[in-house]
Amino acid sequence: MSLQSREGGDGGGNDGKMAWICVVDDDVAVRHAALNLLEAGGYLATGFDSAEAFLAWPGRDGFDLALFDIELPGMDGFALQERCAVLGLRLPLLFVSGRGDRDLEQRALRAGALALLRKPVDPDLLFDHIERALRLQGTAT
Repeated sequence: MSLQSREGGDGGGNDGKMAWICVVDDDVAVRHAALNLLEAGGYLATGFDSAEAFLAWPGRDGFDLALFDIELPGMDGFALQERCAVLGLRLPLLFVSGRGDRDLEQRALRAGALALLRKPVDPDLLFDHIERALRLQGTAT
């Protein structure tokens, strides 16, 4: 399955009360854990197993924030971010990766990400980055 929408209802996006976050990660266990964590934190969350699945989804422009794995099969997280920019999708972005060296972190920041978080992601750090991004965007929960 390429899409997991866990916000209930029809998956129609943000109702103005809670931020809607997309998670793109090919590892089903990581994706489910991220979705569960985000929901427990009070966010709406929708997951995709690939960059291509995210890009093919018609509701992709309704998200308030994106969480992209860097190491995706096919189109990687950096290529996905570039494609989003070309399509005019300018949502705040957090990259995640199993590796977290300084060069990769600098590349993520140059690509426009707010941060590169290392797996397993620290929940407090994740929520701090999300809230900061949403405050800057003016959509904090």
